[in-house]
Amino acid sequence: MTAAAPPERSRLEAIVDRFSGRRVAVLGDLVADEFVHGDIARISREAPVLILEHRRTLVVPGGGGNAVANLRALDAFPLPVGVVGRDEAGNRLLDHFRRTGVPVRNVVVARGYDTPSKSRILAGGVHTRTQQIVRIDRGAAHGEIPRPVRAELAARLARAVRGAEGLLVADYGYGAASPPILRSLGPSRGITTTVDSRGRAAMFRGAAACTPNQEELERAVGADSLGSARAVEQAARELLRRSGDRAVLVTRGARGMCLVERRRPPIHIPAFGEGEVADVTGAGDTVIATFTLALLSGATFAEAAFVANLAAGLVVMKYGTATVGRAELRSALREACRR
Repeated sequence: MTAAAPPERSRLEAIVDRFSGRRVAVLGDLVADEFVHGDIARISREAPVLILEHRRTLVVPGGGGNAVANLRALDAFPLPVGVVGRDEAGNRLLDHFRRTGVPVRNVVVARGYDTPSKSRILAGGVHTRTQQIVRIDRGAAHGEIPRPVRAELAARLARAVRGAEGLLVADYGYGAASPPILRSLGPSRGITTTVDSRGRAAMFRGAAACTPNQEELERAVGADSLGSARAVEQAARELLRRSGDRAVLVTRGARGMCLVERRRPPIHIPAFGEGEVADVTGAGDTVIATFTLALLSGATFAEAAFVANLAAGLVVMKYGTATVGRAELRSALREACRR
């Protein structure tokens, strides 16, 4: 097993500096992440459940929308391609993008489509830490996108790619970020493509890299639980063979990351950070956004993986669907390269 030594700090800082203004098309399943915060008041007399006094509700982009938000937080210029419904959740997503300077001209607003949303109810008290107690999922059934909407998505993707340096695919299984829509670009799309897919990474063929977590890697290759670093390496090699990608970056939570490239020895990167993990929601979106920007900024796969690992270590220290900024990333680079 090969452990990665930190690359040269000055080179990594230069790579992060080049994130600014990078134009990245994002073909993604756009999801509204809602966080409902409340204080525990008492136990209900009607049923053995908590009664919460509502404090605030926050709605932020989730799914592929969180990849867009992470790109924007890193000073890139994302070009989202996806679909939302004519509903409150869809309107909130579009409003959030507009407020942060993200263009929405390539987002299809479809009649009869329910924007996927995930409502997380969080409870806490004066002397306790706020934590999630239940999640309610709403919206479009997985994989069900009407044919006319798929055709419109393909057309808008072609338009977005013409003005982009790279393409990030964020497939959460709702149908907007599907292999057929990506294939509609043809084999000569000519830009760096990265893929984050919940279970079908092998179907997005010929990308520069994909970034499954360990469970997603298991599903992609039909493997049982991967209990060792060696088993992860072998499964990643199999995914390389099936997908035709050039690299696979496997995220393994507290065990860090494993990078497997063609004709190179695997590299294992220890998880960054020593503090308590607050929330892993959306960490994969942070990884692929940072990894993609690093590749577009001249990084090798190993350098891009190292930077993405730092970003992941930062974002899991935050509650909710969060992002990381370039200043935070530069500070983490200084800390990591001192070790």
